[in-house]
Amino acid sequence: MRRRKKTIFTSWVVSFLLLGGLSFFLFFGQKEEDKTILHFEEPSIAEIYSKVKVSDFVRIEMGKLEDETIDTSRIGEHSVSFSYYNDRGKKKEGKFQLVVSDTTPPLVFLSSSYTVTKGSSDSFKDAILCGDNYDKHPNCKIEGEYVLNQVGEYPLSYVAVDSSGNTTKQDFTLRVVEKSNTSNSSSNKINFSDIKEQYKDPNLSYGIDVSKWQKDIDWKRLKESGVEFAMIRLGTQIGPHEDSKLDDYFLENIRGAKEVGIKVGVYYYSYASSKKEAREQAKWVVKNLKGFDLDLPVVFDWECYSMFNSFSISLHDLNRIAESFLSVIQYSGYESMLYASKNYLEKIWTSFDSKIWLAHYTAHTDYQGDYLMWQLTNHGTVPGIQGEVDIDLGYFKK
Repeated sequence: MRRRKKTIFTSWVVSFLLLGGLSFFLFFGQKEEDKTILHFEEPSIAEIYSKVKVSDFVRIEMGKLEDETIDTSRIGEHSVSFSYYNDRGKKKEGKFQLVVSDTTPPLVFLSSSYTVTKGSSDSFKDAILCGDNYDKHPNCKIEGEYVLNQVGEYPLSYVAVDSSGNTTKQDFTLRVVEKSNTSNSSSNKINFSDIKEQYKDPNLSYGIDVSKWQKDIDWKRLKESGVEFAMIRLGTQIGPHEDSKLDDYFLENIRGAKEVGIKVGVYYYSYASSKKEAREQAKWVVKNLKGFDLDLPVVFDWECYSMFNSFSISLHDLNRIAESFLSVIQYSGYESMLYASKNYLEKIWTSFDSKIWLAHYTAHTDYQGDYLMWQLTNHGTVPGIQGEVDIDLGYFKK
């Protein structure tokens, strides 16, 4: 009898445990069921250097993404890992394949025609900029025949192809002419006073930019002539991969301008072909500014476009070079700015934000971007400077 009761009790205990375990499984198993659904964009494709995030390719239901920026600096197929929280708040990992592609054709910067003298070299090719947003060495060549020892007009094409097969083709004319003894050195000089009258506006500031080429300057006369600000060349890189050199007249100019109350900013002429080189130049500029307070920005002036093809850099690299210089300037407590002409601003300096000093020699610029200063002529004249000088309009608060 006791054995039977014991058996019944044991069976009851086992049944209870089995039922309890089943109930536990059903209750908690259902509770832990992951109801989160991930939807992936197919195919997942991004343009090289584009600013994209995980959320551009993954959509989540009943959960939350840890949205992050994706590295798109390399062409090809990449595995992208990401994190998310499911509907119960548990952190999980996901993954998808992203194809980074380049659909941007190379940039060919040339004139519609070039004129060379009979018997000259074909150095006109050096003036043609052939660059790509990604490739450091796109395939660039001239198609067509021409003879430099024979006078004539030669219709040619310049063709550039990058590693992704994107192609740019532009036609131009090469004119081979007899050597001429005439000179076309005449210029249409513009008086500073005429500029002030033509662009009369109480919100505008009127200024100039100077370097050693203006030699000795009478700053008192400039002040009396209505010059309100001056951009002064602090220094220049002697040449590609060379050291920096202080402008011969920098100290004289900045002291002279400040002495009479003319606002000043400075610029540095660079041949930098790497971010490291640009950062070192910016540090050199900051070092040579010690003891001087500026009213206006420190400017990065990179104009060696005819050398671009030999620098082994992409257009993206060039933008990062300028960015590196300007970031050091800003970190050091100065305002920073980029100098460039309208065409280069529209076609080359396109992938970073900066205050702009626009160079566009025209009476009315059609540049659509924002700019802080406008250099509107390099044939200006003003009492206090012998010879010609660049004239600028400033759109900053007085």
